[in-house]
Amino acid sequence: MDPMDIVGKSKEDASLPKATMTKIIKEMLPPDVRVARDAQDLLIECCVEFINLISSESNEVCSREDKRTIAPEHVLKALEVPTLFNF
Repeated sequence: MDPMDIVGKSKEDASLPKATMTKIIKEMLPPDVRVARDAQDLLIECCVEFINLISSESNEVCSREDKRTIAPEHVLKALEVPTLFNF
């Protein structure tokens, strides 16, 4: 697979919006809990890696079915792959 994605950015440039992720993190934790910036950055990196893994596996499922567009059912099948979470 080409290290450049559709919009011409490398995988290293892929990220999630920090403000949105910070908001989600704060909403999921009790109000008196604070999360260090480094921990937030690490969580964002983990989420990006998870998205990449699911996307890759979904693409493989889609290809095996001779389809050209990844559908929700391909993602659901990708989530069922037992080796996906053995890292």
